[in-house]
Amino acid sequence: MSTALPAVPHLVVTQGDPEGIGPELLLRLGDAGALRTGDRVVADRERLVGLARALATPWATRGLEAIAPLVDDVRGGQVAALVRGVDLVLEHPGAALVTAPIDKAACKAEGFVFPGHTEYLAHRAGVDDFAMLMIGPRLRVVPVTIHVPLRAVPELLTPAAIVRCGKLLARTLVHHLGLPGPRIGVLGLNPHAGERGMLGDEEFRIVAPAIAELTAWAAAEALPCSFVGPLAADTAFVTHLDGGLDGLLAMYHDQGLGPFKLLHMRDGVNMTLGLPFTRTSPDHGTARDIAGRGVADPSSMLAAVALARGHVP
Repeated sequence: MSTALPAVPHLVVTQGDPEGIGPELLLRLGDAGALRTGDRVVADRERLVGLARALATPWATRGLEAIAPLVDDVRGGQVAALVRGVDLVLEHPGAALVTAPIDKAACKAEGFVFPGHTEYLAHRAGVDDFAMLMIGPRLRVVPVTIHVPLRAVPELLTPAAIVRCGKLLARTLVHHLGLPGPRIGVLGLNPHAGERGMLGDEEFRIVAPAIAELTAWAAAEALPCSFVGPLAADTAFVTHLDGGLDGLLAMYHDQGLGPFKLLHMRDGVNMTLGLPFTRTSPDHGTARDIAGRGVADPSSMLAAVALARGHVP
């Protein structure tokens, strides 16, 4: 069963890391008929042509033929393509952005000063309240802290940060995904959610006050949702899978994305919340080790395009 988001007239799709599987995923989108007239594919045209010829498969040939009229030719690598893609989305209100994976180390070498896509997009959009939602057919997870070293998490984890992400997730579940009365689980930072203070006090000092504030906010906004926790991370995902929760707030990146990718590596989508435009991306990396071989699984990229179009699993 699917739910419709507000209609998106056009998509802008960026190539991601040209040394990874991004160009191959673009050909796969073309072959699958996932792109439409009016969409834009921001990529190195010469590289796409060369890849299609090198693969010499019917699907690569069909894919190139399908996307060739849509290509906005950009040279200079993944950062140049991303910058151009964001320019196009900001110039065309109502358009949505789908980004193929980038290689963060290579981006830094190209002068990119942001930890990842999410932070750059928030900067370009001029927003401070943003979050990364990992969404699949069975799990929905928002990490409160994102691309930071693990040692920095306790310093960055504040009630305000949890509240900000909780509000974004609640609004998305209710208004965009159409869930009636969603229950949002808020994970603890420490093992066993601190074991009543034996393994840390962040649950008392930081997480519990944020849950209380979110509960009061939802009541004041008359938003039909609830927040529960602090929950032990090693069991909360099972509760979510069993239908006892409709979404989770994780305290740090791998706490949320590890379990998510275990289940949704092939059909999960990364969706940025808080932007003035829809942005989605596959939930995997650049896979440079298999680039150019024609073996990349396009399922997550296809799911990202479908979600950007407004189709929710």
